[in-house]
Amino acid sequence: MKKNLRVPSDTVKAVFHYLGKGKRFSADIPKIHESFYDICQIEEFKPICGDFVFDTLSSYPYSKTIRYALNRLGMSGLLVYINLDEYEVTESLAGNESEIKALFPNENDIELLKKAAEKFIENINRTK
Repeated sequence: MKKNLRVPSDTVKAVFHYLGKGKRFSADIPKIHESFYDICQIEEFKPICGDFVFDTLSSYPYSKTIRYALNRLGMSGLLVYINLDEYEVTESLAGNESEIKALFPNENDIELLKKAAEKFIENINRTK
């Protein structure tokens, strides 16, 4: 059986997967980075955020991993840009549970990813 190698951007993909088909969220790039940064600052999420690096010296906490994931998911059609201000999770991204579980075989990680998805939406919808 071929083992899937996980890269840091797969965490972003998995969080969006667990948002569910058709879920829309703000395409405000700083807010997306800030949301993941906030998640990764919580001790509970350290196991899934360990490979993230954030530059906190700019106007928002920026991560190349998140930028790469957004580009990769967009170019592959798994995450679509809607109305110039939202992203939408496609059926292909939301429905590929077997791929996510192959990348994250530990059930504790799956539960953390589900919680991270909830926290992401909470963060992204928060107004500053």
